[in-house]
Amino acid sequence: MGFSILPKIKKDKTGKQTISPYESQTLTNEVIFNSIFENHPDPVFTLTLEGEIALYNNSFLSAFGFRKNNITENFKKVFFHEEINRRFQLALEGESQSFKEMVRFSKGNEIIMHVTLVPLMDLELNVIGIYGSVKDLTKFNEYPENLESIKTKYELAQQVGKIGAWEYDILKEEVYWSKQLFEITGRDKNESARTKVEDGLDFVYAHDIERYRKLFTKAEKEGDSYSTEYRILKADRSIVYVHEEVEVIKDASENPIKIIGNTQDITKRKLAERALLETEQRFKHIYDNLSLGIRSYDAIQDKILYVTPGIELIVGYSSDIFYQKGALEKLIHPDDQPFYSEQYNNVLKGYSKGFEIQYRMLNKDSQIVWIQDKTIPVFNDQGKVIRIDGILTNITNRKLFEEKINQLAYYDILTQLPNSVSFNRKIESLVEQDKQFTVMFLDLDRFRNINNSLGHDTGDIILKQFCERVNHLLTGSYFFARLGGDEFGLVIWDYEQSNYPESIAHKIINHLNLPFIANDFELYLSTSIGISEYPANGNTTTEILKNTSSAVLRAKLNGKNNYHIYSSKLNISSFKTFELERDLRKSIDNNELVVHFQPRVQANSGKLLSAEALIRWRHPVWGLVSPGEFIPIAEESGFINDISDWVLKEVCRLISEWRKENLQVVPISINIPSQRFLKSDWRTFILYVLEEFNVNPNLLEFEITETTLFEHEKEIEFAIQFFKEMGIKIALDDFGTGYSSLAHIRQFSIDTIKIDKSFIQQIGNDQKVEIIIKSILFMAKGMEMNIVAEGVETLQQFEFLKQQECKEIQGYLFSEAVTEVKFTSFLKVGSLKPVLNREKAHLKDRRAFYRIDLLFPLSSQMTLTSFQGKEVNLGKTEVIIDNIGPGGLRIISTMELPVRPDVNYQFETTIMNYSLTLNGFIVWKNEVKDRFFEYGIEFSISEKDRDQLLKILNKFTLHLKKNPFVSDSDLIQEDKFYYLMKATSIA
Repeated sequence: MGFSILPKIKKDKTGKQTISPYESQTLTNEVIFNSIFENHPDPVFTLTLEGEIALYNNSFLSAFGFRKNNITENFKKVFFHEEINRRFQLALEGESQSFKEMVRFSKGNEIIMHVTLVPLMDLELNVIGIYGSVKDLTKFNEYPENLESIKTKYELAQQVGKIGAWEYDILKEEVYWSKQLFEITGRDKNESARTKVEDGLDFVYAHDIERYRKLFTKAEKEGDSYSTEYRILKADRSIVYVHEEVEVIKDASENPIKIIGNTQDITKRKLAERALLETEQRFKHIYDNLSLGIRSYDAIQDKILYVTPGIELIVGYSSDIFYQKGALEKLIHPDDQPFYSEQYNNVLKGYSKGFEIQYRMLNKDSQIVWIQDKTIPVFNDQGKVIRIDGILTNITNRKLFEEKINQLAYYDILTQLPNSVSFNRKIESLVEQDKQFTVMFLDLDRFRNINNSLGHDTGDIILKQFCERVNHLLTGSYFFARLGGDEFGLVIWDYEQSNYPESIAHKIINHLNLPFIANDFELYLSTSIGISEYPANGNTTTEILKNTSSAVLRAKLNGKNNYHIYSSKLNISSFKTFELERDLRKSIDNNELVVHFQPRVQANSGKLLSAEALIRWRHPVWGLVSPGEFIPIAEESGFINDISDWVLKEVCRLISEWRKENLQVVPISINIPSQRFLKSDWRTFILYVLEEFNVNPNLLEFEITETTLFEHEKEIEFAIQFFKEMGIKIALDDFGTGYSSLAHIRQFSIDTIKIDKSFIQQIGNDQKVEIIIKSILFMAKGMEMNIVAEGVETLQQFEFLKQQECKEIQGYLFSEAVTEVKFTSFLKVGSLKPVLNREKAHLKDRRAFYRIDLLFPLSSQMTLTSFQGKEVNLGKTEVIIDNIGPGGLRIISTMELPVRPDVNYQFETTIMNYSLTLNGFIVWKNEVKDRFFEYGIEFSISEKDRDQLLKILNKFTLHLKKNPFVSDSDLIQEDKFYYLMKATSIA
């Protein structure tokens, strides 16, 4: 604890304090001090600039019971508290102090003291020390004779500090002026003996007299002390500025009896302040007329000190609004906010000595303005930031010029796309971030023929139109560039579906089927596309670009106008996709398509309410193919409309047959693709089919997706109106996966909302999703819309939905999608019950050998070794093994594979550091849940190899009994379905 004394003092060239000789003697010369104050009855002392007691008289020791060896410490204990400390600070700043204060001693006794503090200054107005005296007011009436002595002995201190003292005895109406006060007013002490207050007030400057008189009168009548500044008119008519501290002494009845005042000449300080103000005004005039924004922030008071008007030239807003904290920061572009905040906070915390950065702001017209910000902190002697100053410069024009230079260096002039330099830099950046991404090269087929035959002007127009078409197709995270001539590059990343790059390639190729119009020529263009993926096809930029070039070359060799995915080997999935693409168009003619039905039941009773028609493809080799595998191919090829028409006819045919059998037919829901509504014959076709099979439209429900609804809003709205007039109901499929709201959907007269299974599967795991489901059900009920919950697989999901009064349930809990024969039996019964433990219902021992059920399944790499008797060399696909024995194993995969003995597979895994390679074929399969299939594999191995495997498995079994997670094995601890979703990138 102590007094916070940090004055500015004058220093010489060596950095030492300098004090005038006279003042030094007064402050430190004990002989001089004692000659004046040694026998004075009141405590008198001096303080150094560091707050230490320098000199003191005998009364100082006796009055307070201080000891010489720890006098400063005792002094601070008695006198140190907030008010006295504040007064000391003011005295150190050059203002004399006269005040009353209650002082409490360690023994508990209290006395009222009148404390006087007189700052000592040198000729340059620097404070060099403090004289102080303390008077016990409780003894004031006992020692009246001491007052005259005090007056005399303060004369020396007053002369040094240019402080005049005066007293006014209210009862006697007597006024006392010190010698120094006469000098301040410019009067001769012997000029006249002024005994009246009014005579003294005559010296107050005319403009200040009324204010001063009010203060004095209030002190005299009410006993209020005051502190003020005013002007004195000297005898020579010059003006002196003074600061005055006035205290009122009262008797025991609190009646004012005496007024004591200290009047200090502060003319030099006032003149210095005026000069400083004039300088500040000159600088302010300069600042105010600069086209810069200058601001200053007080870090101690947490407020803006000033902002120059130049800021208005930069952002268009008046500088007045920027005195609000954070007003300027709110205009910073959202993308630049984090960077700016980090830099500024580092300065504010003292971590940085300043910064010079560039960022964007939004001006009053919402236009982007580029700012260069030079910000510098100001520190105090302790190294703490006390102020932050900043200069903001508008560098928008410079930025625009830099952009033009950058455009020439990194962009193609003709198409305005990034060039090859930018393309390579982008790939390098993604590699550094270790992001998964796909690179595509687009090489325009035979484009040189256009340039050579029709001229470069026509060719340039075609190139621009090509870029517009491609850009129109692209969404999400991508980078499209012209690499040179007729070659283009595309990078895509942050996509969820693994076949997304292929779908983009399909779209680009298909959209080039439309003609290009240039200079009255109607031209057709095609492209060959090469695709590679990081890091699967290369770990460096050079390697990725090389492999993409190889892929585009392969696409050209395969006949152009197609795409090729780079791979040293195709994996099973790519091989299957290739086969499905080749065979899909023959599926209808070969009668390979079939319709399965998934029931929708009443939640409370299990009553069969309706069913969704789901198409399946019985491929001659791959077996039953799910729509998720071939529908995207059909959509890309345009064959989807043929499939959709076939489904409608097949459903109507079956409804007609069920009615002939007098079954209680329920409405059947059919998925209608968006492309179908873009063909002009859709109304005619629907009417024709209904008439052909004599089907009541009330038995049909058409399902459309959110994407279909809003991509083709006008066409769909017209179609829905037509269907409603016919009596066909409309359901919105996969609700929640898009951006539509129930209120928006209501305008389309939708009858049924189908909550997407991705929401249903989170029931019990995510409370936020449950709240969303509750909200959908509540709002739909209020709008009188029917709700169907899709993908219900567990009792927990079912019970939650029943509690929320969801009327209709669809999902594996009641039934998977079944054949028409099985569904016909459902129609006869009319209701279904939940099927529990569906996953385990099919499991039975199909092997002649024992098997090991694994608590933690094994990860395995699967490949195809022979296909219909022909050897193939394909890449590997991730599967998991959850059961194994000497005769075979059970795997789970996301792929739907055929059950055929002429399709052979190979599996690689590790058990206790034994690397196993096992060959076999599929003998049975089961869909354990949506998009997950379980297969039984029978080994094709020699008896010698089987005996070796048996030894390993026996050893493995012993270890499993001790610990189900055996080390040095490819066991996984994650949920097996989640693991496969990540490994195969399905969502």
